[in-house]
Amino acid sequence: MKQLQKKKIKKNNRGFTLLEILVVLTIMGFLIAMVAPRLAGISGGAVDTVCDSNQSRTTSMMAGYFENTNRFPDKVTNLVEETAANTYQIPAVSDDNPDNGPETLASEFMSRNHFRIHYLSTDEAAELKNMGIVNVFNINAYDGYNDDGTAFKEGYADAAIDTDINNVPLAATVTKAPKMEKITIPTDTAATPFAVAMVGMGNSDSTGAAAGWVVHDDEKNWGEPDWFGRIVVGLGPENGLVTSGIVANAAHCPGGIQNADNVTYNDYNLVLPRLEATGARFATDAAEIVTAGLASFELEVVAYDDEPVDGYVIADNVDNLKYREFDISEGQERWQFATQCPEGHMFPADDEEFWGIDIDGNGNVN
Repeated sequence: MKQLQKKKIKKNNRGFTLLEILVVLTIMGFLIAMVAPRLAGISGGAVDTVCDSNQSRTTSMMAGYFENTNRFPDKVTNLVEETAANTYQIPAVSDDNPDNGPETLASEFMSRNHFRIHYLSTDEAAELKNMGIVNVFNINAYDGYNDDGTAFKEGYADAAIDTDINNVPLAATVTKAPKMEKITIPTDTAATPFAVAMVGMGNSDSTGAAAGWVVHDDEKNWGEPDWFGRIVVGLGPENGLVTSGIVANAAHCPGGIQNADNVTYNDYNLVLPRLEATGARFATDAAEIVTAGLASFELEVVAYDDEPVDGYVIADNVDNLKYREFDISEGQERWQFATQCPEGHMFPADDEEFWGIDIDGNGNVN
């Protein structure tokens, strides 16, 4: 009897054969191939869910802060780089090539906003201060440059001057200022020029000359058309929501964390209401703005997921796209702020992904 038990034990301890292992591995391979795409979809959905949750809380906290103080938080991030004394540019936009290191702004963030440098008038500066934004931190990342600031980093030179990637060319050389440099918005911007990032258009002349207006002319794949002519600032760890203790720290976008090899800026953003002073400036400089390419301050727009053909006629609207009109010639109430993630998405999002804007006034989206 003992001898039989030993034989059974010996038989039960026998290992798997090579053929059995190969069969198991083959089955596991099939299972992984079937499940992986579904898991990837779940992961992508989770990123969007977390991002929406972050923005929802940010919007709620911003609304509460505004309701209690009647102003916006101070010490926001100014999305500009100083290239020389009182001279500014939009930071480097990612070329989506991790081999040459990350740049500052996500390419999608730029393509949905088409930021332009906007030098503030004295009235605009005063209005910002009255809204609570007295001090800002200039981002001054210089991610497109070598350490000495005299040339673009290797592999980025072509992208830096390519208007399809950066939208606006970078200065060939810069005199670097400290990163996240704290600046008090000047009272007299004629004496001390000061610039911000504005959606779609801006006055790029530091003297405030009317002829300095520039307007981006790409009519497809915008984020939110109502943001046209509005200033965007970042909600970094220095901003008043954090320093006042309303939130423990500034949230970061999970999508941006995944894209860290391409992008360094990953804070949520505040889209300020269009300033009354900006609307007045639009009216004063209307002829120059039309010359710069914006045919009318009353924008006709259509929303879509699938990009319409070039020359899509808004009046015909054969694809039955959502149609809206926006008048950007007037200032907005302070409560009309918005938030967007560092990839350019707002919360709550519209049903469609993109907007087409008839910028040149010919009735088409090109």
